[in-house]
Amino acid sequence: MSFERATAKLTLGSLDDKSVTVSAQYNPKELQVDQSVPWKKPDSANKTGTQQSTTGGGGGAEEGIALEFTGAEGRTMSIELLFDGHEKSAAPGGFVDVATEVGKLETLASVRDPKSTDENMRRPHHCVISWGARGLPKFQCVIESLSTKYTMFSTDGQPTRATCTVKLKEATSVDKKKA
Repeated sequence: MSFERATAKLTLGSLDDKSVTVSAQYNPKELQVDQSVPWKKPDSANKTGTQQSTTGGGGGAEEGIALEFTGAEGRTMSIELLFDGHEKSAAPGGFVDVATEVGKLETLASVRDPKSTDENMRRPHHCVISWGARGLPKFQCVIESLSTKYTMFSTDGQPTRATCTVKLKEATSVDKKKA
């Protein structure tokens, strides 16, 4: 069996500031996309005195089970990124600076300018995930959570390996509308 080096890397970048981009050192082994479809029982189903069916296998009302669609929800995505400062890379110097790569993710998850009078600057970055020209379609999103686990350090305490779990929420627009 022959393995070829990946030519396309998963990239997470800011749509607000094109200079803030994180490319996966290693493409994730998994990428999970979840889609919620919200339904609820109508309020009328909770009223007392409704006729219950005594036959049939469902145990619901004679009319069957009634549900109301309550609105569309965006998808969510979960990815795990590994940064390893021990492995050579195409980065200048040949090694990945783990702290710098984790710092870029933290920047994407942080409020851009908390002191700004512009409400659109007082929010984290609007991001996009892309992976290959013919791979997954671009996924516009915001970072919902970021969890970093440091698993290896140099003798002087610098992190040399980290695994970051990034949870993203689909968002095609994040700017506050002008009234």
